[in-house]
Amino acid sequence: MLKRLATAILTVSLVLTMSGCGFPVPGKRSLYSIETTGKGGGKSAYTGKSTFDPSYYPYFSMLSQTAKDAYSMIYDGLAAGETNIKLTGGVSAQDVKDAFNMVLLDHPELFWVRTDFNYSYVEVTGAVTSAQFNFYDFASTPESLARAKQQFDAAANAILSGAKQYNTATEKELYIHDAINASCEFNVNAKYSQSAYSALVTHSSVCAGYARAFQYLMQKSGIPCFYCMGTADGDAVAATGGNETSHSWNIVRTGVSYCNVDCMWDDSVGTAYGRNQYPFFNIADKDFLYHTRTGQSVNLPSCNDTTKSYKALFGDTVEAKDLVFKK
Repeated sequence: MLKRLATAILTVSLVLTMSGCGFPVPGKRSLYSIETTGKGGGKSAYTGKSTFDPSYYPYFSMLSQTAKDAYSMIYDGLAAGETNIKLTGGVSAQDVKDAFNMVLLDHPELFWVRTDFNYSYVEVTGAVTSAQFNFYDFASTPESLARAKQQFDAAANAILSGAKQYNTATEKELYIHDAINASCEFNVNAKYSQSAYSALVTHSSVCAGYARAFQYLMQKSGIPCFYCMGTADGDAVAATGGNETSHSWNIVRTGVSYCNVDCMWDDSVGTAYGRNQYPFFNIADKDFLYHTRTGQSVNLPSCNDTTKSYKALFGDTVEAKDLVFKK
């Protein structure tokens, strides 16, 4: 007598945890349900609706082909406001985790997406069949998501319209930098702090919110800008009021070269001095003190441009080497 075999589908919960001023790292997994279905597996060959120019979306290009397929499926679904996304072609759990992480790093416009999610996979083959994502409470229904988009777009467009009055990319960049810092306050307890929504709409965030808002506004201005994961070194953390060393900032393309920008640290230094300061605006790697890249961000372009700093183009400012940090 032949036995009927069933292939188990396991559903796993995962959080890409983000620190108070940090970046996605793998979180703990917990099994919470099992069901049965037919076979899975095979090689992914997804043709998505979206394309991802590495000039703006560098993390996509760092993935394997199957992880790129998962990235495309996840992005297309999230951009459409879907929470339950079918994943075809036999992508693995690692593909999905890597892809979701990279989607969050490349796409600050998905400001309503939280970092916790579940995925279901076929036990025998390891093929993931679907992933279930979560939205922040301000976007828990289609109607509230639409309202949140309106709020976000209004705040972003107010800054973008101001930036349009300037002719050069660096002048636009400086305007965006200053507008974010003028409207947002550093708050280690800020709600939605890992989303650009926190910096642009609730006006309270940590480094991640500042960096994602800056990334979004620069992208919308046609200026390539990347989100960079890393750490803040030593006592320098005290300058921002933070209590962890994980940190994030931006890398901006300036012509054919790249520079580092840290809006939140400039904001904190400016607060300490009582006026705008720019020690971390368009800084080359060799002068970008207290910052160290981590994770996939080590693969982002090197920053070698020494000609686009605030001091080089606009005038005097305190420099990083002259800062004194006190605990």
